[in-house]
Amino acid sequence: MDKKKLKNKLFNFLGSFDDKIRTKFDNICGKTGQYDVPDELYQKRTSRKNRVLISWKTVKNNNFTIQQLESFSGGVAVEFVNEDFFEEANQNDPLFVELKNRLGSDEIVSSIITIRSESGSSSSFIQRQAFEKLINNTRVVYKGTEIVLNSENYKDYGIKQTQSGGMGNEKWSGFLFVSIKGGQQDVIQSHDYQQTIFNPACDFANEEISLDLDLTMSYFALLSIDVDSLDEPRHLEYDSLFSQLNETLSQIQYDNESFTGTLLEYCKNHPSTRMVAGKLYDPIQVEEIHILDFAVDNKEDPKNLDFTHDEAVNKGKYYWDNINQCILSPARPTNVFWSKHLSNMMQQNFSLDGYFRHEEEVANRRRRLLNNN
Repeated sequence: MDKKKLKNKLFNFLGSFDDKIRTKFDNICGKTGQYDVPDELYQKRTSRKNRVLISWKTVKNNNFTIQQLESFSGGVAVEFVNEDFFEEANQNDPLFVELKNRLGSDEIVSSIITIRSESGSSSSFIQRQAFEKLINNTRVVYKGTEIVLNSENYKDYGIKQTQSGGMGNEKWSGFLFVSIKGGQQDVIQSHDYQQTIFNPACDFANEEISLDLDLTMSYFALLSIDVDSLDEPRHLEYDSLFSQLNETLSQIQYDNESFTGTLLEYCKNHPSTRMVAGKLYDPIQVEEIHILDFAVDNKEDPKNLDFTHDEAVNKGKYYWDNINQCILSPARPTNVFWSKHLSNMMQQNFSLDGYFRHEEEVANRRRRLLNNN
């Protein structure tokens, strides 16, 4: 079965229960969050497969190679933040040297320099120190090297950005972003205007992985439907789609340090599908999820559902998949599930297994203390 055709059939079926459900599923891979991308450079919620920004620290911590970075098919810019560009230990790192030579390049793997807050601190001392080094010890000219869209691509960045404008490092030029605002001293900024250029790497998925993500989340959603309440034609349609989806997922394999197996194995063994056979449950609050819960778009409503990660995004973990031959971000099909918004907040940075252990330890401590009084 063609994955794209199957995805469209599934989205149409799920959307037939409520138009808002179709919108929610279109947005799974059609829009990304902002995360740590500066406001001035953010693509404004476009496709997961589009051009991304990733920090040098993340590249280094995950031991990426240039060849692996090239699997960011929409283009990637590696960001040297503040002291990264000048840190002595980096200067003898072959990957750093290669990336340093690609500042502002049109290659699929490019690099940029940013001087900005990393931790949310109101102090600007580190940024000002890095900016001084940049100006005094390099040939960088502050004005004229800022990151901008090439003029012929401005038309692609109106109210609705095109896919072509959102992909490829040849669509932008320059290599510098500066935003120093904290403290009592003068504000220094390279951009006082919007340049919609990057998505966050943590939300990236190439076209094939995006389809797998859509199919995985659709599998979970199908289990939220009360099949017995459907009329005969829709019941038959459900059975056909569920059968096709099972067959397709059974043929899609992943092999990485985080997960090895088929997507069908992942879906069937997930806590949200194992609590009650044939039903979908929020594994944190242990409450059943119903199909119309997907139509709730008010975050204040307890039934509102979130696209939830097992291993938290802020862990900064990426995996090279040996079968799919690409980097998998936290937004990978084997790291996501549906949960209610409150559950997502309760889980915080725990993995599901970690949360279950934590919850059990807290409950045991509570019982021991109450039993002693």
